[in-house]
Amino acid sequence: MAAARRLRSLLLVALVGACWFSCSPSFVGSAGSRISSRVTLRAEDEEPAPAKKAKAAWVGPQKGAWVRILRPESYWFQQRGTVVNVNQKPEIKYPVTVKFDLVNYANVNTNGFALWEVEEAEAPGPGEL
Repeated sequence: MAAARRLRSLLLVALVGACWFSCSPSFVGSAGSRISSRVTLRAEDEEPAPAKKAKAAWVGPQKGAWVRILRPESYWFQQRGTVVNVNQKPEIKYPVTVKFDLVNYANVNTNGFALWEVEEAEAPGPGEL
């Protein structure tokens, strides 16, 4: 009885294994490498890729430029700082990030400004900072 039960379970395992190998999307070749049975289909008349959009004109000062601050309530009013980043998205309120040599009362040396709150200035001379 137990031998018949073992024989049935072995046959069931062999049947499941055979079904699994026959339904597999790929098979093992004679050298043991996997060979794929997938086929890539391509359209005969492929359309060319769309051309890239032209870059929009740069808005604001360039990165690394020296700017003078025109915001009267700013700690750095009428002082010069270096542009760290200019965000080109129009929905950003303060796109120009400026870094200064002096820190304010909160021990911060960077701040964001609107485009109209900065004007390009010459770099300070030696000993002028």
